[in-house]
Amino acid sequence: MNDNTPWVLRWTIRLLSVLLLFLFVWLQGFLIGDIDDMEGPDRQAVENKYVGPELLRSERELTQQKKELERAISRQQEIKANRREAMSVAQQTWNQIVQEHRRELDAGRQPTKELSSTLAETQERYLRATATVEEANNEVGELQQRQHALIIEEESLAGSLTDRRDNARRAYTRLWDAHRWRVAAVKLAFVVPIFLLSSWLVWKRSNAIFRPMILALLLSSFYWLGVVMHQHFPAEYFKYIGILAAITIVVAFLLHALRTAAKPQDDILLRRRREAYHSSRCPECAYPIPQEKGGAMSCASCGASLFSECPDCGKIRHHLLPHCRHCGAETERWRTLGRPVPEP
Repeated sequence: MNDNTPWVLRWTIRLLSVLLLFLFVWLQGFLIGDIDDMEGPDRQAVENKYVGPELLRSERELTQQKKELERAISRQQEIKANRREAMSVAQQTWNQIVQEHRRELDAGRQPTKELSSTLAETQERYLRATATVEEANNEVGELQQRQHALIIEEESLAGSLTDRRDNARRAYTRLWDAHRWRVAAVKLAFVVPIFLLSSWLVWKRSNAIFRPMILALLLSSFYWLGVVMHQHFPAEYFKYIGILAAITIVVAFLLHALRTAAKPQDDILLRRRREAYHSSRCPECAYPIPQEKGGAMSCASCGASLFSECPDCGKIRHHLLPHCRHCGAETERWRTLGRPVPEP
């Protein structure tokens, strides 16, 4: 893409390059996501190895028994509450019948058989309710004793499991760290070659027609390289790695700019000299060129050859441009600094 490319085509190429960049980022994201799906260590297997299946089974059984006892105690508490309510109702009824029985006796009357029978029934009902409440209390007490015994057994088992679980946790952490480093290595083995290859292509093929595609690949791989390093390297290390990478990139581009300034490429050199001639200034030192251009001429400031005789047609040509404006002949002398070059 040069200055003569229509602006519509230039902007189309730029938009498509940006779209290609996002597509490259998307594609590499899928591949890195697949790498993340690598199977890691099994926590349960590590725990079984260090703790032992028998102790784990005992722990599960104790936990299950505790839950069953808690449900049983809760159920017995409900039953006890219902029986206390029934006992309270029976007691109130019995008290009412007793008071009525006493009133009959105080009045000097013999209580009727029906009243005596009702008194005996309410008394029996109250005694049965009292017995059921006492039975519920005994049942709750037994369940709570069993629960207390299970708690003591669980605490004893937990004491023996603590050290083993700590060993299992440390072993799993080591395995997980190794897995993370392995995943990071696979990701870097995928991203780094793409980044280096695209960097080399951008560096060596700066004038290639497919440069926008290479640049999109370079930027996408650079993005994912930063993401992978941020994910898998500790923050205290990542900041140094990021700074060193940024310094390396800046130094590389600075060296490239210095080399280009000291020894520019042909297209840059030609553009610079063409613009200088067009503005009537020396391409080497920007000293103004006099208007008289009828013969060979050198710069009065730096001594660079500005106009010389064409070896093909003998007319005066621009010494620092590749072609003679009269006959179109090309010469390699334009790549020099303008100093006179001995004829072979």
